[in-house]
This record gives sequence, structure tokens and C-alpha cells, in this order.
Amino acid sequence: MARPGNPKEKILATAGRLFYEQGYNSTGINQVLEEAGVAKASLYSHFGSKEELGLAYLKEARIEWFTGITAMVDKKTDPADRLLAIFDFLERQLPLQHFKGCRFINMLAEIGDSQPEMQQQVLEHKRKLRRYVQQLMAAITDSGEAGLADTIYLLFEGAIVESKVYKEIWPVKTAKKMVKRLIGATPGDY
Repeated sequence: MARPGNPKEKILATAGRLFYEQGYNSTGINQVLEEAGVAKASLYSHFGSKEELGLAYLKEARIEWFTGITAMVDKKTDPADRLLAIFDFLERQLPLQHFKGCRFINMLAEIGDSQPEMQQQVLEHKRKLRRYVQQLMAAITDSGEAGLADTIYLLFEGAIVESKVYKEIWPVKTAKKMVKRLIGATPGDY
């Protein structure tokens, strides 16, 4: 999250860090306010409730995440390299985040069906990511191989989960190797 300046930014940045590091349910509003150094009235004037703060966190996290991944992809010009760059993004990000996994899946694991609006934000993030992988794949092949794009999407998601489990980067490297094979193969080979 961005370096906070005003009370709203301070609350959002502090909540984002705490929600990711210790979990949404384990983070109390008083802790957020204390660590942000703002008054309780600031929370309610900007967010209204912890749930609204959770929604704002997910929206901000999606913007930040897509800014990072697209910056990594946009460094490449070759369509295959652009697709593979999504895995380069994970190789860089996951260790920086101490292998804590996906913010969105972590949140979903905590809230379940109890917060439909937050659940919708998680779904929207995953839909956007899936569409992004499909777009990157469409630039490689004229056939718009939707099944292959979805396979790559699932390898990407699985790499995040397994990196969290092992606290190592090898799942990302393994997924990337598999994607290289898949996009190097002709449609009849997979």
C-alpha cells in the first residue's frame, strides 16, 4: 500500500499491512487506529465500519497488485515472454511478502460467506486475473486457446498457494517451466 499521509491513507495502509500479516479476523479496529496514530472518529468518517475498511483494502490491493504485474509484463515485447513475465512477478513478489500467499484468498478463507461484498471483491480480482492471462495467451496464438489460458491461470494460482505452503519459490519456477512447455507445444500436443 502507498505511504500514508492523511488519516484515511494511514488507516488504509495500516489495516492493509495488519490484515495481510496477521489476518482480517485477528485484527481489531483499536489496533489499526493505535498503529495508524489516528482517532476513532477518523475511521468512522472515512470507512464507517471494519467491513467497509476490508472492502477498501481489497480494492486498493487489486489496484496495487495489477499495477505491479502489468509493469513487469510491459517490460517485455515478445508475446511469450510477456506471458512468462507473470511468473517473474511472483518470483519477485512472494519472497518480499514472506510467502504469505494471496491477499484475496487469505481474506476469503477468513470471511467465507459471511461478507458477500468482500467475497465479490475477491471474485472480481480473480476474474480480472483470469481475463488478463487469457489476453496474454491470445497474443501468442490465433486460436484464442481458452482451455490453455485457464490451465496457465490455474498453474499461476497453484504456484502462489504452494509457495505459501513451502515458503520457497520452487513452485513458481516449476509452473513457469510447465507453461514454457505448454506454449511451445502445438494445440494437439496437450
